Amino acid sequence: MITGLRSTFFLMVSFLFFLIILAVLGLSTIMKPGRWSERWRSAG
Repeated sequence: MITGLRSTFFLMVSFLFFLIILAVLGLSTIMKPGRWSERWRSAG
């Protein structure tokens, strides 16, 4: 029983990391890097 709970826990943690990676990739496509470089140039 404990091994089943432990494997379920690791499966959920890895799924959570997968979702976080997908969210970061999605945000990086929405926030284009060109916008940030323009802001740095205008501030400097």
